[in-house]
Amino acid sequence: MTTGRSQWEDLGSRPQPSWYLDPLAARQKRDAHLDLIRRWWPPSHPHRILKTDLFEEAFGLDCILPAIAPRVRFACGIDQAFSTALAAARRYPASPALASDVRHLPFSSASFDLVLSTSTLDHFAHPSDFLTAIAEIHRILRPGALLILTLDNPSNPLYAPLHWFSHTPLAPFSLGYTPSLPTLRSVLDKAGFDIEHEDFLLHNPRLVSTALFLLCRRLLGRYGDLPIAVLLRAFAALHRLPTRRWTACFQAVAARKRVPLR
Repeated sequence: MTTGRSQWEDLGSRPQPSWYLDPLAARQKRDAHLDLIRRWWPPSHPHRILKTDLFEEAFGLDCILPAIAPRVRFACGIDQAFSTALAAARRYPASPALASDVRHLPFSSASFDLVLSTSTLDHFAHPSDFLTAIAEIHRILRPGALLILTLDNPSNPLYAPLHWFSHTPLAPFSLGYTPSLPTLRSVLDKAGFDIEHEDFLLHNPRLVSTALFLLCRRLLGRYGDLPIAVLLRAFAALHRLPTRRWTACFQAVAARKRVPLR
């Protein structure tokens, strides 16, 4: 990955790894992902799900698994960093947490009904690693099962400066390769998936909004809730515009593993 394993371990060992994400922005991020999951995956019977990143569950208010786990028979998560997986397991002991590389998953083929991958695969340095991870996720899904995948949105004009900034010492971690939506469609099709849904998530201009929120908190403390909430609502309104594909932080797809023809 662009951020090496030792760097992820170091990040997961810090007291406040997600200091840059304001609590209100974290809740907005959680709610946006949960809304997406409810729309794309209305379960009618028990399921087995895997989440490919545990950073949120370990440290943030944007955690997703605790809200999903009660609806399913089995829910677990993996993270490349043992420190992060351990923190997630301590915080939410009801959901198993494993330290594993998404390119080499420790599960049998056709083991899961849903894989939820939230901005995990966009940390690889090379497209070949991205393709390997997609193939591995395909392997562990049963035929007809679903992958809900979110990635950084390279169509956003602010993505390029954010990507550059993420490789400076000031950033908590580095961003890697993320495909355009047309390329992602092609990759998933070749891997054996059929895309059922597409959407764009979170329209906060990440570098700008993060700086604004941190400034509000520094100047106003808990009284910063009101201006931050107003800004979040204003940014969220961008989703209703035809320009949403350029303002969104993340692109999202729901892709179903093809059932082999008999």
